Amino acid sequence: MAGFTNRKGPLTNDNPVRKILKDLSNLGMAYDDMIIRNSRAIGFTENQYGYTMNPSGSDSDDIYSPFAAMSLTDTKMKKNIAFFDRQYKQKVIKYRTFAVQDEIEEILDVLCDEAIVFDESNYCAYGHFTGQITASVEEEIGDVYNNIYNYFGFNDALSIWNYFRKWLVDGFLAFEIIYNDKQTEIIGFKELDPQSLVHGVDTETGKVKWVQYKGQGVKEKTLWDSQIIYISYSQVNSPQRTSYVERLIRAFNMLRIMEHTRIIWAVTNASFKTKFVIPVGGKSKTRAKQSLAQLMNSYREVVDFDFDSGEMSTNGKPMMPFNKEYWLPSKDGEQPEIENVGGDGPDLGDTESLKYFADRLKLASKIPFSRFDREGGSTWELEASGMMRDEIKFAKFIDRIRSIFQEIMVKPLYLQLCLNHPELKNDVAFKAGLGVKWVKDNVFEELKEMELMSKRVDFIGNMKTQLSTMDENMTEIPYFDLGWLIKRYGGFTHDDIKANERAKKRAELEKDGFVEDDIEKILLGADKKDFKPEKKKDDATGGLDLGI
Repeated sequence: MAGFTNRKGPLTNDNPVRKILKDLSNLGMAYDDMIIRNSRAIGFTENQYGYTMNPSGSDSDDIYSPFAAMSLTDTKMKKNIAFFDRQYKQKVIKYRTFAVQDEIEEILDVLCDEAIVFDESNYCAYGHFTGQITASVEEEIGDVYNNIYNYFGFNDALSIWNYFRKWLVDGFLAFEIIYNDKQTEIIGFKELDPQSLVHGVDTETGKVKWVQYKGQGVKEKTLWDSQIIYISYSQVNSPQRTSYVERLIRAFNMLRIMEHTRIIWAVTNASFKTKFVIPVGGKSKTRAKQSLAQLMNSYREVVDFDFDSGEMSTNGKPMMPFNKEYWLPSKDGEQPEIENVGGDGPDLGDTESLKYFADRLKLASKIPFSRFDREGGSTWELEASGMMRDEIKFAKFIDRIRSIFQEIMVKPLYLQLCLNHPELKNDVAFKAGLGVKWVKDNVFEELKEMELMSKRVDFIGNMKTQLSTMDENMTEIPYFDLGWLIKRYGGFTHDDIKANERAKKRAELEKDGFVEDDIEKILLGADKKDFKPEKKKDDATGGLDLGI
C-alpha cells in the first residue's frame, strides 16, 4: 500500500550516511534546543495552542513535542503552521470553493501573471548571489539551479504558475526533497499535505525535524528539516490572513448580495401580473376556504435561484412565465373584478450602486484599478513620471509575496551547494546572499530603470561641474568628489560598488598577464607578489611571443 509502508529513510539506523542530512538540518538555527530550554516567557503561539498542553513550560525534557514545535515557531521559524490551526481543514475547502468564482479567478489570474513571468527560455527566475564569491561557485549556482528548476518540472509546463496560484488559495505549500542513495545530490521533489506536517527539535542533536501524520501509526514519518520545504502565506504573530483569497471573501460576498437583489427585482417584475376576484357569496365558509386553497395551489409559484451557476427555475421549470394570473374569491362581490398588478417598491434596476461594492473588491485585491478598466483601457507609460502610485504599491506587494514563495527554489539550491562545498554550511554571508532573480514583465521595467539611472547620471554630472572653485592658477576644481557623488546619489548598493571595483581589478590583472587561477586567488586576498604573470604578447607581431 503506497504511503503506508515502513520506508527506510535518513532517520533510520539502516542508512549509513544519515549524518549528512542531519548536519544540513541546522540551516542557521544553531542552539535551537538551548533557546527553547532557556526561555522562561510564554510565546504567542504557545499561549494560543500549546502552553495548557504542557504547563511545565520550557523545562520539559521532551524537547521534541508539540510544545517544543510551538516554542520553535515563536523563536525561529516565524511561519504559520497549518497543523496548529484546528479550523484549517474546513477553511481550505471554503477557500478552494470560493476561488472558482469568476471574479476571484480573474483576480488570481492577474496576480499570478504579474508574479510569474516567463522569458524566451521558459524560466521565470534564475539563481542569484549578492556578494563576493569565487567565480567557480558563482558559475555552479546557475547549473545547480537549472537542475532544481527541471526537477520541479517548472520548465516543461505551467506547474510553477499553478503552484503559486495554489499557494495564494490554500496559504501553505510543502514538498519533500528527495536525495540519491548516498545523499549527495537532490534528484527530485514530492508535494506533501501541509496539514500533515509538524516541526520540532530533536532531543539528542538539537536539529530541526518534521513529523508527518504524527500519532497515526504506520503513517507517521520523521524527516530532517533538510528534507522538507514548507512555506506559509502569513507569518506567525502577525495580523495577516491565512491565505490571499481570504481577504477577498467579505468584499465579494457583499458584491454578490447586491447583484442578487438586482436580479431578484428584475425577475419578479419582468412578468405581467393580473388579479381576478371571484364572488363566492353563495358558498359556505368551509367551501369558500376550499376554493381559495385550490386557487392557491394552482397559482402558487416557487422561484429558485442558484447562486453558483446563475440558473433560475420557477416551480422546478427552467423557464419563467411571461404573464401571471391570480384568481381570488370574494364573498361580498356581485361581479368579477379584473385589474393589473404593478411592481411597487424601490427601483433596484439602477446598477450604479454596484460600482461601490465592485471597487471594494478591487481595493481588497491590491490590484490597480486600471487593470480592470475594460472600456477605457490602460496603457504603459515609458517614463518614470508616468507610473501611477497604485502600480508602485502593487509592484511592492508582488515583491513581498515573491520573497516568500522563492523558498521552494532557494532552500534546495542552498542545500545542494552545501553538499557540493561543505565549507559553505557555516558561511552565514553565503546563506544570506543566496536568492533568485525574478524575470520582470518584459521591457517596461528595464526602460524605467534605465530612465531613472539616466536622470541620476545627469544630476551627478551637474553637481560635479556646476559646483566648483578656482585655485591660485585659475584652474577649476570640483567642490564635490566624484566618487562620493556616485555613492551618495548613484543608487548603487554596497555590493554593486564592490562588484565594480572587483571587475576593474580583474581587468587590470588580465592586462598585466596573470592567469585566471591566479587572478581568483588575488581577488580573494592573496598577495599579488606571490604570483608571476605570463609574458605579454606584442600586438604588433600579430600576437606572437618574441621572448623580448
